[in-house]
Amino acid sequence: MICHLILLLVLALIQLPGMQGSALTLLLGESSEGEAEFDLSLSASPLEDSLQDSSEVAQPLPVIESVPNSIAEVLDVQEMELPGLDQPAANVATPVQLPTLLDGRRAGNKEGLLKEGGGSQQTEDAVEMGLQWLARQQQSDGGWSLRGPYSDGALLENRTAATAMALNAFLGAGYTHLDGKYSSQIKFGLEFLRKRQNSRGFFADGEPGQQRAYAQAIATITVLEAYGLTKDPELVAACRQAVHYAQWAQSRLKGWRYEPQRDADVSVTGWFVMALQTAYMAGFEVDEEKLQSVHEFLDSVGHRDLSAYSYNELHAPDLTMTAEALLCRILLGWPREHSALQKGVEELTKSPPDEDEKVQSVYYWYYATQVMHHYGGEPWQKWNRAMKRTLPRMQNKSGTEKGSWSPQNDHYGSAGGRLYTTCLNIYCLEVYYRHLAIYSIK
Repeated sequence: MICHLILLLVLALIQLPGMQGSALTLLLGESSEGEAEFDLSLSASPLEDSLQDSSEVAQPLPVIESVPNSIAEVLDVQEMELPGLDQPAANVATPVQLPTLLDGRRAGNKEGLLKEGGGSQQTEDAVEMGLQWLARQQQSDGGWSLRGPYSDGALLENRTAATAMALNAFLGAGYTHLDGKYSSQIKFGLEFLRKRQNSRGFFADGEPGQQRAYAQAIATITVLEAYGLTKDPELVAACRQAVHYAQWAQSRLKGWRYEPQRDADVSVTGWFVMALQTAYMAGFEVDEEKLQSVHEFLDSVGHRDLSAYSYNELHAPDLTMTAEALLCRILLGWPREHSALQKGVEELTKSPPDEDEKVQSVYYWYYATQVMHHYGGEPWQKWNRAMKRTLPRMQNKSGTEKGSWSPQNDHYGSAGGRLYTTCLNIYCLEVYYRHLAIYSIK
């Protein structure tokens, strides 16, 4: 069965032959169907490739001939044609529409949220060391690389993904291209991404096939967050085109996968849900019915009364996909009191970050950390105690790679490389202020 699907590139790379490892299985309580297993196997991969099996043909994406400069025009996303998409069911929750979710990063808010959420000077020092390492890796064209020049690079290159991941680490700490000590690096990186975006809003032309969808979603998050934090009109065009592409690319299964409008899996879908929610946060209008229709896809891959989730319908549930799907449910409007959410959180709480594990998965930690932070209460406190102890301890404290996290003991470290593991660890440690905890907002 599938193991923890990784970030952008990593899902594709784990399908390479020869990447094997041991399995850890958590057995949950009894049910009418017997024991439900959460398989954390390191060696499994998707059973089928949608690029080969799908007979659907994607509808053509209308080219945006001209991009308006006024914000009022930009927000009228409803006028854009989004062909080939069915109407979703009406009996679903209301999505979170809170532009204030980005406000935690702003001066005057960050310090209070760090203290309130259980962060510390140690967690902030780890973030800062990580950002310093990332700044040293920026290349002369403004982008970043998954391959180097650092040690333990990824198996395959993906400049779009590497650049977006690095920029999101800086943006997550509240730095922007208009303010702060990393403004020049961020500005240069944003220029790199904008140059890669084509007239249809797509950033990832030329990247490895199954990595393109991940790179696209993460780059979309990047430009939208940069705009949301600054309201820089220079980013309006890139944002509008990226949102347009994301909505068009949704499949008839109501999710996303490697190719636009074909098939769906939880791993890719999670990134596009976050991208469209970031559009809300940044002030762009998103087709609410289309976004709410993602519930239909999540229902189709749900298990144990929707408290556990699998990669797709062909797989059994695992903890990583459960964490990613539960984050989607939270963003799409599930209340904190939802019984499936409570049950899912209970299971995630049993597997917090642990440096003594033979193999870790920062991808799982990344999604579960967000779920726990939004959920709050004792589950978050328990998770945070483990996270803020474990992640700084695992960070390189000296040498040429000071500030980074080694990928050598990560499930997908050989595929994602040092930049991948470093960025996701930074994201986890920024969680206190990166997005305001949804259920704590009055």
